[in-house]
Amino acid sequence: MKRILTILVFSMAILLAHSQAVDEIYDQSSSHQAASSTRAERRAKQQRLKTLNDSVAHNRAARALERGQWVLQADRVSLGGAAHTATGMNENANFVFQQGDQAMVQVAFNGANPGLNGLGGVTVQGRVTNARLRQGDNGELYYNFHISGADINAEVMVTVYRETGQATAIVSHTFGPAELTLHGRVLPYRRPTK
Repeated sequence: MKRILTILVFSMAILLAHSQAVDEIYDQSSSHQAASSTRAERRAKQQRLKTLNDSVAHNRAARALERGQWVLQADRVSLGGAAHTATGMNENANFVFQQGDQAMVQVAFNGANPGLNGLGGVTVQGRVTNARLRQGDNGELYYNFHISGADINAEVMVTVYRETGQATAIVSHTFGPAELTLHGRVLPYRRPTK
């Protein structure tokens, strides 16, 4: 836990330095300078801005996972490894989320069959146990937990890739051999208040 806190403090210092760099990028982009800058300079500025945005997304994902208040919105779902992959999925209907000690996994394939959840897929929820967050030597975040409920008993392994908010969540059911992999991005999640 101390290592995670140290990483977060260090990340916040980097974010402050990056925010100053972002301000400089925006300050320098007046219409006169934009017209006179070369294509290579504009491309370099865009690349720096993308790198900064990716770093912010990674740090937001790290804080959300540490708090246990996150959602992975999936735009691609694979069943059984990469054997059967559906792309262009609705991110609002395909997700893994955690709200404290509760978690939910939902997939909706939007087919002719309404499925168990009425969306062409399955929605299961349960209680989170054995949650562990660690950062690898390569900068990737690994978040593992067990989810158990009336309709699910599975291990969930989330990987947030280095310097991005992009992630995968592998759901390994204890009742079947097929793994479900959701590909998308990790965002902070707060349940709407009533």
